[in-house]
Amino acid sequence: MKEVSIHVGKRIRLYRKMKNLTIETFAGMINKSKATVSKYENGDISIDIETLFSIADALDISVNQLVDYENPASLSETEGEALTKRKAGKTRYYLYFYDGRRGRIVKNIIEVQGVGENGIYNANFYADLEDYTNCYKCKFLYHGTMRKFDAFTNFNFENQNNKVEQVFMYAINSFTHNSRMVGMLSGLSTHPILPASFKFLLSPDIMEENEEMKEQLVFTKEDIKYIKKMNMFVINQHP
Repeated sequence: MKEVSIHVGKRIRLYRKMKNLTIETFAGMINKSKATVSKYENGDISIDIETLFSIADALDISVNQLVDYENPASLSETEGEALTKRKAGKTRYYLYFYDGRRGRIVKNIIEVQGVGENGIYNANFYADLEDYTNCYKCKFLYHGTMRKFDAFTNFNFENQNNKVEQVFMYAINSFTHNSRMVGMLSGLSTHPILPASFKFLLSPDIMEENEEMKEQLVFTKEDIKYIKKMNMFVINQHP
């Protein structure tokens, strides 16, 4: 299936670029020519299992992060089988937070794998996107897990270019029809590099970025009051 080779190739290019590796440098790391690496990344040729492990090792990631392809439901499936497969497919969430340094709402995508183990699902966090047309053009890439409980959903991510940074998210599960969640994101900020936390909105659908959204993402007088009273950052608002 050429679709698999294309998917794996896109993953290789994404992780290579996130680690600021040129094709020439990366080709030397896996003992391949530049032309061969280009063919891998374009999905023009399939990759044998030994080379796949060599690539993952050179990129300091697991093989699963390269081969997380999921086959679309076939036309021969029954309605019940198709429903089961949709539930097992990838789930995409759109995450928004407000960056006061740059005075703008930041677009992000979280992609969750459909098949989990013991309630834990693998997930990718594509951070700081210009738009949603291509999540591979993110400025930062994180890999980690999602775990959902009755009242909360939590995410635990690791920066794929800087293993020093871990990102933790807690979202308050929504019980409304729009399934939008509010939560807290904690990690390392850049410029300056310091521990930081943000309020965020999480939605299964793309949301309109407007003044109303901004008001939900910035710290309110109520937030400041809670911080002063309890000496901790508390999220207690629903979108």
